[in-house]
Amino acid sequence: MGTATKPKHIGRNISRIRELRGIKQEILAEAMGVSQQTVSSIEGSEEVDSKKLV
Repeated sequence: MGTATKPKHIGRNISRIRELRGIKQEILAEAMGVSQQTVSSIEGSEEVDSKKLV
């Protein structure tokens, strides 16, 4: 029986870190120079384009 590893959900991790730091999506979006909807989309994504992470 093989052991399948579950891929990490990058967006969920971003969301958790943001919440632990007490930062709202709007504030993070402003700091990133994107819209709040973009941050929401990133947090809902299992994989995130490396260009967006930079």
